[in-house]
Amino acid sequence: MSHLVLDMRKTINANKNLDVANRVATLITKTKHLTLRHQPGHMYHGGCIEFPPNSFTYPRLTSLSLHGYVLRTSHSFNNCQNLKTLKLSCILASDLGVFNSVLASCPSLEVLVLDISCFKESGPLKIDNKRLKLLQVLETKKIDGIQVSSTRLDSLAIGRLSCGKDDFVLRCPRLRFYRNVWLAGLCYNISQEEKNSGHEEFVVTTSDLFRYFPTASLSVSLDLMNPRQVERLRQVLNLWKFTMIELEILFTNNYSPREEGESPRNKFLEENNKDHPFPNAKFRVETVWMHNFSSSEEEFALASCLIRQGTVIKRMMIKSTSFPAWKKLEIETAVAKLQALIRKKEQWQLAIKCF
Repeated sequence: MSHLVLDMRKTINANKNLDVANRVATLITKTKHLTLRHQPGHMYHGGCIEFPPNSFTYPRLTSLSLHGYVLRTSHSFNNCQNLKTLKLSCILASDLGVFNSVLASCPSLEVLVLDISCFKESGPLKIDNKRLKLLQVLETKKIDGIQVSSTRLDSLAIGRLSCGKDDFVLRCPRLRFYRNVWLAGLCYNISQEEKNSGHEEFVVTTSDLFRYFPTASLSVSLDLMNPRQVERLRQVLNLWKFTMIELEILFTNNYSPREEGESPRNKFLEENNKDHPFPNAKFRVETVWMHNFSSSEEEFALASCLIRQGTVIKRMMIKSTSFPAWKKLEIETAVAKLQALIRKKEQWQLAIKCF
């Protein structure tokens, strides 16, 4: 059995909790992906299911999704060495130590999605999973702080937090951003890996964040000379159905070696010259911030594309202060050319500036 989904919202009877938990434990031994749904309202009226110790420890189980449960202890997660994906939605714990113990018992996690709360305020939540690639914190309640440490984290999504920016500590060298992503924000380092399960999971699970915050902002690190990364950016931007608040682009300028048979001209440039909308004709963003903008042909093509299409509504801000004087002059010249592209009456309020 590859994937088991068990919805217990209509079958809850407080006198049968133990029997239900035992049946679940039996089924887990035969499945790889498990989804369990419970009625969140029951957690306040004595209708809580208590999973036996080691319930999710079976070697075949690699993905677990729980919705609407109370975790009084972490015993059901003892030694979950093989669990790679964990999604906790509308989960309430007796105290924060339960969540910290759960995460510590899952050292192989690559994907973690959290919508969690505690009975009483405590903190911080400690996410110290070295293999973690994708983290989404949709909402927290009565959690005073969050500490994240992972050398592989490429994707971070933040929804509504019960802690402030200063109490969110991020030690993840692969993620770089400068703008405010703490309120409904996403930060994404587009990987160059040929096959990246983290990207696929990012595209799938980001829709959950948009149910909470449809106008979330995005910070992305990107090498425009890598067609794979450009295509992934297109896929991510296509997820937006509402106007984005801010788009922050950090150009990595890796100038990755071209694959055999690849055209010397970048794919993005070719499509841009054909006036193909990027990422689509309907996408709109209020403000675009560009860091490490060197005024290269590819970078200028992206910026001009966003202006000509009417994609940017209010501001395009290009950072030039990190370059020497001679390079800064080149960038300012490029910015002047971008300003000259504003010809439509509805774009007269658009500001394009260096900072």
